[in-house]
Amino acid sequence: MIDPVTVAVIGSALKALIGESGDALRRSSHSPIIREMLDYSCALFDAGGQAVAEDANIPALLGSMTYSMPHLLAENPTETIAPGDIFIGNDPYRGCTHTLDIHIFAPVFAEGRVIAWVGNLAHHNDIGGTNPGTEGFANRSIYEEGLRFPWVKLVEAGRESVALLRYFENNTRDPIASLGDLRAQIAAAKLGVRRMADVVGKYGVKTLEAAMAERLDQGERRIRKVLADTPDGRGAAEGFLDNDGTGDEPVKIAVSVEVAGDELIVDFTGTDPQMSGGMNCSRTASLSAVIFAVKAAFDPEADQTAGGLRPLRIVLPERTAVNPAFPAAVSLRHLAAQRITDTIVRAISQFKPDLAVAGSFVGFSSLAAECRHPRTGLPVVMADDLGGGMGGNAFYDGLNAVDPYLGNVGLLPMEVCERQYPIRIATTELVPDSGGAGERQGGLGIRRIYEFLDRCDVVFYTEQTRADFAPWGANGGRTGEPARLVLEKADGTRIPITKNRMLVDAGDRLVTVTGGGGGWGDPASRPIERIARDLHEGKISPSKARAAYGYHAPDRT
Repeated sequence: MIDPVTVAVIGSALKALIGESGDALRRSSHSPIIREMLDYSCALFDAGGQAVAEDANIPALLGSMTYSMPHLLAENPTETIAPGDIFIGNDPYRGCTHTLDIHIFAPVFAEGRVIAWVGNLAHHNDIGGTNPGTEGFANRSIYEEGLRFPWVKLVEAGRESVALLRYFENNTRDPIASLGDLRAQIAAAKLGVRRMADVVGKYGVKTLEAAMAERLDQGERRIRKVLADTPDGRGAAEGFLDNDGTGDEPVKIAVSVEVAGDELIVDFTGTDPQMSGGMNCSRTASLSAVIFAVKAAFDPEADQTAGGLRPLRIVLPERTAVNPAFPAAVSLRHLAAQRITDTIVRAISQFKPDLAVAGSFVGFSSLAAECRHPRTGLPVVMADDLGGGMGGNAFYDGLNAVDPYLGNVGLLPMEVCERQYPIRIATTELVPDSGGAGERQGGLGIRRIYEFLDRCDVVFYTEQTRADFAPWGANGGRTGEPARLVLEKADGTRIPITKNRMLVDAGDRLVTVTGGGGGWGDPASRPIERIARDLHEGKISPSKARAAYGYHAPDRT
């Protein structure tokens, strides 16, 4: 038996080395989506592929590599794995999330055997496929979604596979950025392996393996204790996507959540069949959404390890929007994943009163543009993702202009955008009146205007454009405002859009307005001084102050 102090010290060392690996990935990467927007994650695994330490910048990736590791191990027998190997994979039907999230894993050897794995995952701007940026709401199958790597060696015994790297480079619209990002992932994995060698040298294999096993058991014991201390209960909720990417009918996500003793059952029975478009949520992405929601609701302070997954029983009916069958398209899986999380939160709040929160904007307004570098003229792909308002809760107003729940992606800085792409960001501002009224007001959405300086092939999409699916209010609070997109042509024509791909010309502008969060509590209970402050700060207009709160600003004449 290993003492708890040693477990804690080794655990801190493992988290530190994974954090350092993540810093190396970010600083070495080429694309703003990794370097500036932090769309990556790193983790450490035991020999059996269970995560024992994570540096998760993106909550959507929580646990995702734990679900991909069994596929890697099944496809690569132990005797074929050697020191210096590095594996690549991104196939959603081999444990990954969508094709743009490329997984890299490197074995850690000691005493002639694998004792651990270092892994990282990063979102690439483009890896081929039908659309710029690879993602496509109208994709009909996975074959339209770019390269799919089975679990193969990208580096073998320390030597890079030149053929595989050239093949990868030849199938992306932005080869310089994509290859640079992949090499950053390789470098980060190698750094993690070196740091693990230091830990092995200090503590020895036996102690390290015992500490990793105990971290997993601690994670299990902790969440079981939390669940056991929670009164048994059950909640159910439904959430809806605006459509499936190809038609106009909404898509239902149904979920029930039940605490039974020291276990939690999450069941998606009743969810609509898998979609014909590209917005299906791959199995791993759905599981990751559940993990985040459960962690946030029940034990947000705990270290994330695979041990915390053991008390969860997750039912994902096959051939549904949350567990599609091959070869269904899944590239825009994050739209469904965000809605999954919002719906789980709503279900849990029915039996867990301290989880008193209104709905958040989960529409994930995004664009991807294939264009030419403004100075070099070389092909590049620009990507940007926008959040909106979080829901208010019993204690605070909702946060403004954030990528809630699973996203956590940062805003693309306008200076970076204008330096690397022929696109000017003219405006980034909060949207007054977009948050739902309430005792605790919903957070505000974002208005961002893109001006195109050259012809670009652009994919636009957003969700929650329908008022009936806008961020919901709680405990008497009002709903937040829905999202909207408008393309303003250089000739003055205005084209409302929701999910489109089109060529834009120099002088065209895309106006993106994301949704606000739902309000919590009766608006009549909001303190007058808060309403006055909101008016002063421009968060609400005088007309909303009167209509929603019955507040009339004092006459200062």
